Amino acid sequence: MKQLDAESFLEQVSTKAAALRRPEGVTFELTYGCNLRCVHCYNPTHKALPHEFTTREVCTLLNQIADVGVLTVTFTGGEPSVRPDIGEILHHARRQGLMTHLMTNATRMTSSFTTLLGEVAISQVNVSIYGATEAVYERMTAVPGSYRQFRRGLLNLADAELPVLVRMPVTAINSEEIQACRQLVESLHMKFQYCLEITTTITGDRIPLQYRLTPKGKVRIDQELLPMREPPLARESCSANQSFIECACGQSQFAITPYGEMNLCTAFPIPRYALRSGTVKEGWEVLKQTVDQAHPTDRHECPTCGVRPHCRQGRSDAWLETGDMSACLPHYKEWAKLEQRTHALLDPRRPA
Repeated sequence: MKQLDAESFLEQVSTKAAALRRPEGVTFELTYGCNLRCVHCYNPTHKALPHEFTTREVCTLLNQIADVGVLTVTFTGGEPSVRPDIGEILHHARRQGLMTHLMTNATRMTSSFTTLLGEVAISQVNVSIYGATEAVYERMTAVPGSYRQFRRGLLNLADAELPVLVRMPVTAINSEEIQACRQLVESLHMKFQYCLEITTTITGDRIPLQYRLTPKGKVRIDQELLPMREPPLARESCSANQSFIECACGQSQFAITPYGEMNLCTAFPIPRYALRSGTVKEGWEVLKQTVDQAHPTDRHECPTCGVRPHCRQGRSDAWLETGDMSACLPHYKEWAKLEQRTHALLDPRRPA
């Protein structure tokens, strides 16, 4: 009998859920509060405000999430570990039979916290790494002393032998330390990934974009770090496909904000369905309608675009920057053109 690893199993579940329009995964932003002030972050405030969900409200929603058939819940923020009730929340998710992932900056991963993660059988800890040296790391986080806390937290996670994925958001500040970050992570027997995409804040503030790499810089990094692979094509989750919105958002995935809004994605904060006056089940129907009723405007160039297979722009990117899902953003267009050119140069069928 053929056996599947956990990643393949979840991928198959997600594919089937999308085909049936059933929710399989939720990203739950427990708080916008954070102990760091990362310059590139999409977080609109970094502060925990009084109208964020209470413990009771979170647990009630977790009951509803389990009832509609969701398999995986990813707790994020802000920094979810700043909530004093995080242990109670994780234990409740476990009791509901949910597979739990935790997104964290690792600075608060004490030995007692990693023990908690073991107790709730955490499925995966997703850690962000911002640099391999103190100087670069703290230019990113804007908090003195945070690098030392991060290193200690990462070691505690390694000692606890928890399933950890470390992901690096690459910016103009830290791009020269990708290899050093990878070496650091892999020396602890953890998985490493990097991400080249930096967006506006979820309120549309463009400040994070000043730290974004140029398209040329992004292609250079991919060429250096992925020498044996073809240049990556458009991301599956949010690329321009046959339907106007044909990503996991509203198909099998959704997001919840700390303020009680149910949205397509953390980076696609619509339709802002109010869970405090409704239910997850009702909200899912509203999300499906939002996806089904979305139509392109006259700015929609994707069907005739020559670099479409290489484009990584999603509907959410256009919406956040312009308010129009159909808009073609120059940054992504240039990036796609460079990807196409690189792809052609690497084509083995190309004449010598």
